[in-house]
Amino acid sequence: MQILSYCLNRYSFTYLVAVYLLFGIFTIYGEIAITHQLKASIVFLSLFGIPHGAIDNVLFLSKHKLPQLTFYSLYLLTISLYCCFWYYFPVFSLLFFLLISAFHFGESQLSDYKLKTRFKKSLYTFWGVSMLSTLVYYNQNELLLLCQEFNDTVKFIPVFNHHFIEYVFYGSNLILVSYLCVQAYRSKHEIQDLLTELFQLFLIHLTFYLFPIIISFTLYFIFLHSIKVLAQEYNYLKEIRSELNLKKFIILLLPHTFISLLFLLVIYLCIQMQVVPISLFLFSIISISVITLPHAIIMTYFYD
Repeated sequence: MQILSYCLNRYSFTYLVAVYLLFGIFTIYGEIAITHQLKASIVFLSLFGIPHGAIDNVLFLSKHKLPQLTFYSLYLLTISLYCCFWYYFPVFSLLFFLLISAFHFGESQLSDYKLKTRFKKSLYTFWGVSMLSTLVYYNQNELLLLCQEFNDTVKFIPVFNHHFIEYVFYGSNLILVSYLCVQAYRSKHEIQDLLTELFQLFLIHLTFYLFPIIISFTLYFIFLHSIKVLAQEYNYLKEIRSELNLKKFIILLLPHTFISLLFLLVIYLCIQMQVVPISLFLFSIISISVITLPHAIIMTYFYD
């Protein structure tokens, strides 16, 4: 028990509580229908996922002097260009999305350590690749079935080739764990940092193995990523705005959160009415990716 408390931080603890609650739900109800999984995922993403990127403008403009109109124009231009890439080069766009997501997740996860190594950006990417490949490796059959379910996502099946994913899974995890151990041995970081990271990796592997892909990714994205980023954003703004409190911070998140949700709702209704000829699955992937790209760029400036 003492070792467990030594490895836990507040995010791991929250994640662990959520895992225990899910175990209870699965024990009582058995399998959870995919529709219920999606509804629960949408609720949590709406409450925490979208808001964690809702103040990109505030974060960037607090450090860089740039007219708001210019910022929004560049932000929307980035989204528009990426949408065009999805239209003409869907497979390349998916691979690019996975790569930028890997970097973004790794950068967020390791941001507290203030790494000085010149290889830190590579380390961020390896951490994210390790996490994403673990998600795919343990849920490959489910993911392939999802891709086969819709005509416009069948083209993505080669991306999730079993042997390729297997090599990436073992390679990235081996490199990541080896690096963390070497860093601890060189005493550049306390042993508790190493144990905390290894314990979080263990929790990620456990949940990705035990739970369906939608539930397991939502767990990670909310409890180990979004909430952490929201806390970092709040602490930063609290330093430069002494009058800021939790209520004012939440109010700050609301405008862009509502705009994003309204936009997604309109597109969703268009898909349901077959006005937009795209599957809901592909729409979900594209929507997340085009929002992720500018957000990841802003967060890199934020962490630097």
